[in-house]
Amino acid sequence: MIRILLCSLALIFCSLNAHADAAVGVVIGDPTGLSGRVGLDGQHSLEGALAFSTGRYTGLHLHGTYLWDRARSWATSEGPLDLYYGLGVRVISINKGDYDGDVAIGPRAPLGLIFNLHNPNIEIFGELSLALDIAPRTDVDLDAGVGVRIRF
Repeated sequence: MIRILLCSLALIFCSLNAHADAAVGVVIGDPTGLSGRVGLDGQHSLEGALAFSTGRYTGLHLHGTYLWDRARSWATSEGPLDLYYGLGVRVISINKGDYDGDVAIGPRAPLGLIFNLHNPNIEIFGELSLALDIAPRTDVDLDAGVGVRIRF
């Protein structure tokens, strides 16, 4: 399982280097860890995280999400504030409780705000994500986090 997670992380970072509209940074909350985003065009992007989850399942957290960017935008003096939503998958290796050693997997649906600053070239984001774990048992979870990423 760890090999799959590490290979997925390598693919995320390789794809980040292959695109001009990419950002890497951190997310704090549940989960807490590394975060990355790759712009596909002006309206869509791929987002992922390799983090540690402290919610219902404690363990290594990996997610990948297809985002619809700029669902709604508000102009500010510092830059745009954009609403986004998406659909993806979340995988958590469980390290405690009745399911210790198992893997929780299922779809996730985030809703968030992203604030793009242009000098310095960073983005600040906040996100709520509803997740439906299919295995090891069916369960609904809510992830929440805030973070910052450097665009390059």
